[in-house]
Amino acid sequence: MAGRIPKSFIDDVLDKTDIVELIDQRVQLKKAGRNYQACCPFHNEKTPSFSVSPEKQFYYCFGCGATGNAITFVMEYDRLEFVDAIEDLAHNLGMDVPREAQEQPQRQWSHDLYELMSRAAVFYQQQLRKPGHERAIEYLKNRGLSGEIAKDFKLGFVPDEWHSLSQLFGQQPSMNKALVDCGLLIQKENNHYDRFRDRIMFPIRDRRGRVIAFGGRVLDKGEPKYLNSPETEIFHKGQELYGLYEVRQANRKVEWITVVEGYMDVVSLAQFGIRNAVATLGTATSSAHIHQLFRVCPKIIFCFDGDRAGRDAALRALNQSLNHIRDNREIRFMFLPDGEDPDTQVRKIGADAFSQQLQKAPTLFEFLFEHLKSQVDLNTFEGPGKLANIAKPFVNQIEDPIHRERFLASLSKDVGLSEQKLTQLLDEHQPQTPAPAPAAQKASSMSQLTPVRKIIKVLLHKGSYVETIDDYDWLPKSRVAGKDLLYQMLEILRNNPHMSTGALIEHWRGTQYEPHLNKLINDTPVIPIEEMAQEIPAIMVKLKEETLVQRREELVARDRTGPPLTPEERKELRSLY
Repeated sequence: MAGRIPKSFIDDVLDKTDIVELIDQRVQLKKAGRNYQACCPFHNEKTPSFSVSPEKQFYYCFGCGATGNAITFVMEYDRLEFVDAIEDLAHNLGMDVPREAQEQPQRQWSHDLYELMSRAAVFYQQQLRKPGHERAIEYLKNRGLSGEIAKDFKLGFVPDEWHSLSQLFGQQPSMNKALVDCGLLIQKENNHYDRFRDRIMFPIRDRRGRVIAFGGRVLDKGEPKYLNSPETEIFHKGQELYGLYEVRQANRKVEWITVVEGYMDVVSLAQFGIRNAVATLGTATSSAHIHQLFRVCPKIIFCFDGDRAGRDAALRALNQSLNHIRDNREIRFMFLPDGEDPDTQVRKIGADAFSQQLQKAPTLFEFLFEHLKSQVDLNTFEGPGKLANIAKPFVNQIEDPIHRERFLASLSKDVGLSEQKLTQLLDEHQPQTPAPAPAAQKASSMSQLTPVRKIIKVLLHKGSYVETIDDYDWLPKSRVAGKDLLYQMLEILRNNPHMSTGALIEHWRGTQYEPHLNKLINDTPVIPIEEMAQEIPAIMVKLKEETLVQRREELVARDRTGPPLTPEERKELRSLY
């Protein structure tokens, strides 16, 4: 498999890419002081709130909170994955993307898992057409599937044999190890046998169309009815969706996607011309699933059975969805009649009627209110209060300010309280005191920033301030929160003090630090950055003193209680007095 793209190359791409020019090619920007503005491309608005900083090489929307550098913009606007976005930017710069040599110390083999899965998929397809396997063809025909649909989804068949893959891959130890690691074989002591036997095979493809896993549907009676590949190096079921690749192949522009429960539901809907269906892979809908879908289209329609299990699954999906809602996004929940699934329902009422039902399904907030009100009796004195309390966890998950206010406005009517009073009671962070005077606001804003956060904020805005910090080798020994992040940032900027904000924050993409760094960048400082920068030397001196005192106390305590200090530690202790 290809190695990782070197960090230095990513820095170089960001350094050579002008984010203003990049965004202006897609969204018309207008100069506004030191920055550029436009109506945000990520939500509907009439007044521009989308700002692009040429100095920081960063963008931020004051309306929806969209933020990032050139890579993030290409990923979100062009709906590309991380590697594809870098390759796209590099191509525009005339640069070839290098790859690091991939170290794989744990592997004793060199087989490409994607290649093995692809060969297995072709093998299963061939088995479907092989003489003696007509019952598999009959099963698909009885389900109403055409050869064209079977080909589009690369459907196959695995015979009822324990070692069918050996005729394809052989029996070499390294190959068996690779096939176990990609989930095709099961190892029991020194024996290996096929995981899938006597099943219709549904290849699961990633965004590039590579086969990464399989789902197998038993032909006759047997358990489990559906058998999925296990988690592997190339397959993480909580992040993948069956049929998403096929949706993107079948639709030039994807307007909406419906999420159903099974492989056969996806394929059956495709047979009826509904090429907008995906399915989760034996797991509940995750936040990663929703994020992935919203990068493809602005509208998600969950389709569940109408029974208790379906309602519970819908609630889990709702909980994962609330913080993804934005002004230009829509989520709906459709519940099928008892005993029906998408496969049977679309056959009964036809594709047009089924599509109309999807489009008219209750919205996320309509479903949420229905769920909340079903648990209380609003005609009693206690009912409205109970409604407010059970709604509170959901309110706290709604990040979009407009949707949050609209939800509270509707809730306040049922609860019988003013929106202002209800908000005050529900929001744990709602201030209970009058707004402070400007001077107090200034002091309060600064007090919320810890010393380490102050330094990080300054460096994010202007990396060249790293030159005011000479001594920080002691920082890894400190106990102060955020010291690891600060140390990494200082090490990066020491080699490139003029790195842009956009390039600097790229080093923490996908880590726990990324959202906190975005917040530090985009929160407007009450005190100018230049004034905050003047505090850096004093902060570093104080942090170092605290670190040395803590280390001295630690060694003194050890010296008293044991274990005995080493000669080096005794020497260190003497130096700390």
